Amino acid sequence: MTSSVLKSIVITGASRGIGRATALALAAPGAVLTLAARSVDLLEEVAAAVRAAGSTAVIAPCDVTIEEEVQRLTAQAADATGRIDLFVHSVGGALVAPVTQIAHADWDEQVRIHLTSLFLVCKHATPLMHNGGLLVYVASVAARQVFPGWSAYCAAKHGALGLLGAVREELRPYGVRVTALLPAATDTGLWNDIPGVWNRAAMLQPADVAASIASLAACPPHVAVEELVIGHTAGRL
Repeated sequence: MTSSVLKSIVITGASRGIGRATALALAAPGAVLTLAARSVDLLEEVAAAVRAAGSTAVIAPCDVTIEEEVQRLTAQAADATGRIDLFVHSVGGALVAPVTQIAHADWDEQVRIHLTSLFLVCKHATPLMHNGGLLVYVASVAARQVFPGWSAYCAAKHGALGLLGAVREELRPYGVRVTALLPAATDTGLWNDIPGVWNRAAMLQPADVAASIASLAACPPHVAVEELVIGHTAGRL
């Protein structure tokens, strides 16, 4: 990431996992990072590390499924520099169960987390972006593939790609770039609550995904990477 190109950066889910790793990867002198998540204590820890790297870090407690909070987040992020240069939307949480066993409320929650939150980010962040700005949505290979027991998660992620594609075309005339990042299984806390035995040694690390985001951010402002799939050499779990 070149701080002279990207100065105002917003990262959701910044308190842990991919979001945290991304904050550390993008921290550099001259950058202003607005770090959003629900856990203030964990955000403070990330902010301290970001400041140690020479960046300005702003804490922004936020539930990205609530429109008023997303409005407040984007306004806060643009306050210091007048715009948002890079927005990385990274949220976690997966429901794994046969479709016949999914409660309606749990289905709705998956849609809110993975699809509605992206809608709210697109609605309120993109008007504050400019020619050369970049929106990166951390999706999943489950946005293109399907897995038994993951119906709610796959449906929400597939829907997110459709939303993101339409938004990309809306923003193209303004020079704002939109990237869907599709990482394979990544060793985060998400897997702590998922039933089954998983070979976490064969998963990507959050820093691997963050490095890909940093590479996207370093591209010249006219270069649009619309979709990027990254995986482990070990292959699919």
